[in-house]
Amino acid sequence: MSAAINTNSTRPITLAISAMGGQGGGVLANWVRDLAESNGYLAQSTSVPGVAQRTGATIYYLELFPHSEVAEQPPVLGMNPVPGEVDIVIAAELVEAGRAIQRGFVTPANTVLISTTHRSYTVDERQQKGNGLVDGDKIIALAEQEAKQLVAFDMQEVARQAGSVISSALFGALAGAEVLPFAREQFEQAIAAGGVGVEASLAAFAKAYELAKGEPQAEPQPQTEAEPPQLPETAASPSAQKLLARIKAEVPEPCQWLAFNGVKQLVDYQDPDYAHQYLDRLAPYFEKDSAENHYRLATALIKQLALWMAFQDTIRVAEQKIQAPRMATIRREVKASDDQLVYPVEYLHPRPEEVCDSLPKAIGEWALNNRFARRFIDGLFGHGRKLQTGRLSGFIPLYTLAKLKPWRRKTLRYAKEDTEIQSWLKRTEQALAKDYDSACEIIECQALIKGYSDTHANGYKNYQAIMAVVDIWLEETDANPIAERLRSLQRAALSGEDDSALQAALIQF
Repeated sequence: MSAAINTNSTRPITLAISAMGGQGGGVLANWVRDLAESNGYLAQSTSVPGVAQRTGATIYYLELFPHSEVAEQPPVLGMNPVPGEVDIVIAAELVEAGRAIQRGFVTPANTVLISTTHRSYTVDERQQKGNGLVDGDKIIALAEQEAKQLVAFDMQEVARQAGSVISSALFGALAGAEVLPFAREQFEQAIAAGGVGVEASLAAFAKAYELAKGEPQAEPQPQTEAEPPQLPETAASPSAQKLLARIKAEVPEPCQWLAFNGVKQLVDYQDPDYAHQYLDRLAPYFEKDSAENHYRLATALIKQLALWMAFQDTIRVAEQKIQAPRMATIRREVKASDDQLVYPVEYLHPRPEEVCDSLPKAIGEWALNNRFARRFIDGLFGHGRKLQTGRLSGFIPLYTLAKLKPWRRKTLRYAKEDTEIQSWLKRTEQALAKDYDSACEIIECQALIKGYSDTHANGYKNYQAIMAVVDIWLEETDANPIAERLRSLQRAALSGEDDSALQAALIQF
């Protein structure tokens, strides 16, 4: 059902577009302006850069006024959207739609809201210690309540399938919503006039147009179960070939591709010997699992053990910050040309614990427990550092730290993580004698330990609290399975910034 904008007045059509860097928001604004101007309208567009939440969100604002309504005095068109006075809001990300509603740009009386439903997570969401993700369903429910008309579907996926960018799909949804006094062909002419990526843009436009109009789609074909990717026949080096041979010989076939990726990750993280240690730890559990259980335990262990063994220490963080693919991504995101220099700034603020964890085990333990040493370390690093990795003065410290990888096994952090991994595996083995499902949930509890600094410390504390429950259960002779209890504790641990929900759940047990 369309909600066309009334153009038979002296009031302009007002339209706000919220888009992040790389989504083609400027192109979309230009298409709308060119569409209006080529079909008898005065058009004005402005842009207001927003605070960078991901790659930066910009509000593009347009006002369209029909020439037929222009009297002797030309109209004065606004420069910024006004709450309660916006006819059309277009959001290139779901949370941006929520922001538009929050700012009062979307009203039941006036506004048609066109929004994609896909997510690009904000900095605030990513840095939460628990599950800090915004509930997209709540945003959509609010949009249905607050908008005069809502057009919402995954426009990012529509654009991806067409080999285009989301601006093309948003433009198609705008046309399909039939809220502007222009025909589909006129929208398509605006795209063609741009002369760049026309074919892909038109394909995304057409698909989004159909979805926005609610036109019947082709019946989906029954999906057949996808064949798992095949392992390579040979590897690039003798050491890699040995690892590949072990995977084929020791890992159940349905789990081989996952184990292959775990091995690749650990070779990159440390070395082939570390990947062999990973396979050694997995081996005893394969014979305790079966196809009847869909190798649930083996699959979980392959994934979670690889993640734990590739823990984020200062060596890994330094290595990741100077990797060539990351530098190439930064250049691409800032749209740097080949002859331009880019100087990324890395902000580092290690706590005394992280500095001590990077030292040899004996020295690190001494420094961690000596108040004078801790005070000295805090004085050196307590104020943080800003390093420009595009300059030698910033690159060399991170490069030197990354090159300490061969000595990682001697550090205090490695000793602590290795001890905890062994305890975790021992609990899993003991649990298998009692209940298969409970053993699987013990493995999944590793997901609570993530990130570094305060995030890691909080997750590790919650993990330890849950493992205390597991240890009590393991000591009970005739204990009932605790799989469901563990699932509820994990949900509580991830439900907020603090551990209040987890503590409340633990009291119940």
